[in-house]
Amino acid sequence: MSDLTITHAGNSITQLRPGMKSDNNKLNDIKTDVITLAMTTDAETISNNNSITQAIEIPNAVSVKGGSAIIQSLVIFNLDDSVESPAMEVVFASDNTNLAGDEGATINISDTEIQDFLGSTTVSNWSVMSPSTNEMATKSNIGLVVKAASNTRSLFCYLINRSGGNYTPSGTGVIKMKIGIVKD
Repeated sequence: MSDLTITHAGNSITQLRPGMKSDNNKLNDIKTDVITLAMTTDAETISNNNSITQAIEIPNAVSVKGGSAIIQSLVIFNLDDSVESPAMEVVFASDNTNLAGDEGATINISDTEIQDFLGSTTVSNWSVMSPSTNEMATKSNIGLVVKAASNTRSLFCYLINRSGGNYTPSGTGVIKMKIGIVKD
C-alpha cells in the first residue's frame, strides 16, 4: 500500500504515505547510463567455447556499493578488418574471478564458482557498416538484474567464443562494448 484514501463528507482524497513517491516521480528518478568498455583480448586464434577476454571491469555499474542494476542492452563493436565476428556470450559477475587462465584459453570454472556469476546473454547479429568492414551487434531488452559486491560499485564481464569455430582477432583492442544500464 503506497497511498492512503480518506473520505470525509462524501469527498475522497488520496494522499501518498510519507516517504512514498507517485509513479511519475519514480520514473523521473530512474538513473540510466551507457558505459563504454575496451574488451581487451589477445591477437591469437581462439577456439570455440574458449575465453575471448579475462575479467573486464564495468566501473560505476551501480549507484552505491553493493547496489543493484538492470542490464538492459549491449552493443558490441568489432573494429577488426577481417570481418570475422563470432557469436559471443557475454557473462556478468560481481567479482573478477577469471573464467580461464588467459585470453584464448579453455574455460575452467568449478561448480562453486559458477554460482557467483550473475547471468549471461549471447550476441550474434553482426552488421557490416559499409563502406568500412567494421561490424556492430546489438542485444536489447535483456532485463538482467545484477548486484555488485558489498565493497564496490563495479561489476565485471567476460566474452566467450560461441561461434562453433575459431576466432582470430587482429589486435588486442579491436572489440569495444557499450552497456545500457538502469541503476538502482
